Amino acid sequence: MFLTIFILSLSLITIALIGLGIQTFFSKKKTFPETRIGHNKTLRKNKIYCIKTEQVILDKNYKQVKGIKTICSDC
Repeated sequence: MFLTIFILSLSLITIALIGLGIQTFFSKKKTFPETRIGHNKTLRKNKIYCIKTEQVILDKNYKQVKGIKTICSDC
């Protein structure tokens, strides 16, 4: 009984993975979606930014103390 369920599950997972591989290989886009927050247009439309950008936005609203750098230079 256990062996039958195991083989059935394994075959269904294999079929799903093969289907995803075929879909990725034959898609017309040929690119993977952007997952980094700073470069994703959909996240930017929803006003979701990376933490460094959020800090810059917050810093604009508050008075800066002279001599303290709060913005990271590698953004």
